[in-house]
Amino acid sequence: KSFETVVGSGSKARTESVSVSISVASYRVVECQQEKGKQYAQFLVIYCEGSFRDTVGVWRRYSDFKELSRRVMHGHGEGCATALQGMHPMSVTEEAETELLPNAITSWRLLKKRQRWFRCLDAGYLSLKVFLLERFLHDILFESSTPDILRDFVSGR
Repeated sequence: KSFETVVGSGSKARTESVSVSISVASYRVVECQQEKGKQYAQFLVIYCEGSFRDTVGVWRRYSDFKELSRRVMHGHGEGCATALQGMHPMSVTEEAETELLPNAITSWRLLKKRQRWFRCLDAGYLSLKVFLLERFLHDILFESSTPDILRDFVSGR
């Protein structure tokens, strides 16, 4: 997806289009350093903003994605369902300050429905999880007006 950004300031300010992409390339199973014998999965998130040289790959745990989902559902102000309930089809109002990401929320809920009760490190299950996590990130990307939330996710903020 492309986003418009302002480059420069004052009379020399101009608008440029910046291309952003994100994907979940693979997974790996890692042994916990604090508890020997305990394992968990990590997912390789590839983020590119601008040229190919600006590509970053980071390993993220499921808990990182869970925190991102909280930001999508709650961190953007009121929840999607609450905002939609208060709307009247014939009313004219100013655009809301909060950004609603209904497809991303739906993707997260679908991922949660497929989640196993206990930690599962089965290859087939983790491959499905890679697909569903990538779908969640793509929905955030395509519904967002800026890449900030994904940039923060990749940088660990």
